[in-house]
Amino acid sequence: MRRPWTTWLAWGLWVLLLALSAAGWVVRTAWHAVPDDLSTSGAIAFTAAMIVFGTVGVLVVMHVPANPLGWMFLAIALLVEGLIGPAGQYAYQGLVQEPGSLPGALLAAWVYNWLWFPAVALILLVPILYPTGRAPGRRWGVVLNGLIGMVTVITMLIMFNPGPLNDATPPLPDNPVGIGALESAPGDAIIAIAFFLLVVSAALSMIVRFRRSRGDERQQMKWMTFAAVFLAAGVIVPDLVGIKDTGDVFFAVSVSMLPIALGIAMLKYRLYDIDRLINRTLVYVALTVVLGAAYVGLVLGGQALFASFAGGSNLAIAASTLVVAALFLPVRSRVQRFVDRRFYRRRYDAQRTLEGFGARLREQVDLETLRSDLGVVVEDTMQPAHVSVWLRAKELR
Repeated sequence: MRRPWTTWLAWGLWVLLLALSAAGWVVRTAWHAVPDDLSTSGAIAFTAAMIVFGTVGVLVVMHVPANPLGWMFLAIALLVEGLIGPAGQYAYQGLVQEPGSLPGALLAAWVYNWLWFPAVALILLVPILYPTGRAPGRRWGVVLNGLIGMVTVITMLIMFNPGPLNDATPPLPDNPVGIGALESAPGDAIIAIAFFLLVVSAALSMIVRFRRSRGDERQQMKWMTFAAVFLAAGVIVPDLVGIKDTGDVFFAVSVSMLPIALGIAMLKYRLYDIDRLINRTLVYVALTVVLGAAYVGLVLGGQALFASFAGGSNLAIAASTLVVAALFLPVRSRVQRFVDRRFYRRRYDAQRTLEGFGARLREQVDLETLRSDLGVVVEDTMQPAHVSVWLRAKELR
């Protein structure tokens, strides 16, 4: 069941994501520190992609907090926008642009060096858990645990790997916590193998889940398959074609296709029954706007009306509050009917049909007419392939 604290936590993390993204761009503009060699258009596209991750994550958490996909999307967005990006900017400003100008710049460089790997691993684990938030079977649960363990071990190897903290130009200093015994370890080869295992596992799990799926779940899997193929193209195509600025934007868009696919599955195929959440959001947003405007208008009008009385302003506020409270339920009903009629027409028509049938049922006594009316109502509202009505006869004595 949905818990209020999970909803507040999710929205709080989303607001934090927006604040960190805005602060990151302010710092980026002021310092001109670009640690990842991204073009400006590519950086904007990545920020937009992470906001998409966070927004879809909030929607999932609000309705299904037990599904880890929502929390994973929020974690990915916060890792990239809240930690990796700021840490890289801080490190390059304090170590490359103006060496020695910022305290803790080496620590920021160390965090920036290893944190990217678990962030990318989380993205690659999404197809394995989609759409239920669980592995597609017990054996796949063992595979998932093995992949998580592998990511943990390799992250620790990167954390303590000796030598420069990056291979870019200009380079960052050597790892301050590097262990000399790990110097001979084939770090690049291990990371490449890890990525290969993650990609293969994600592809195989999607194939298994697709073969087992039926109905709407199969359509949901088709969207995720499209997103995975698009992501693979975003990784491969820019390197093959040799484009830079456009390649950064294309890769960012391809990454954002994962949450977009989940969002389409939620909206079109009612994954997590998101229609109810959207309906309530539309109703209460419209209700807030209407009642807020009415309150402001009543307060301003009341102040003009009661200006000659002592405490006229307080009297206007009190009267306006009572009027708005009295209007809440009737206005909510009208807004609900408007939203259903405008955005959920099929359900609205079905409800009207049932209400009309209920009214006729109270007045009609002819059994054959009721049977005919019932068949028409069922066909209009549920659209079955066939309708039959069985009546149980009761002997009268």
